[in-house]
Amino acid sequence: MAHINIKNQPDAESAILQVVALQKWSKTWGWGGASFGQSMIERRAIDDAIKAKNHGAFKAMQRRGYWRVELN
Repeated sequence: MAHINIKNQPDAESAILQVVALQKWSKTWGWGGASFGQSMIERRAIDDAIKAKNHGAFKAMQRRGYWRVELN
């Protein structure tokens, strides 16, 4: 599953807003070893959600000291 770690945010909504506002494109996300060809559908979905400013397309889960944001 693709994810990106966001630090120094007080809540899940702020972490998701940072992904969208700062346009953290799919090329900066962690893919867990998946090849570019295997991840194309997810990459397009992430980039399309950021372009459309669709905050509901993402979910954030709290970890130790950071938020892990994934595609919903």
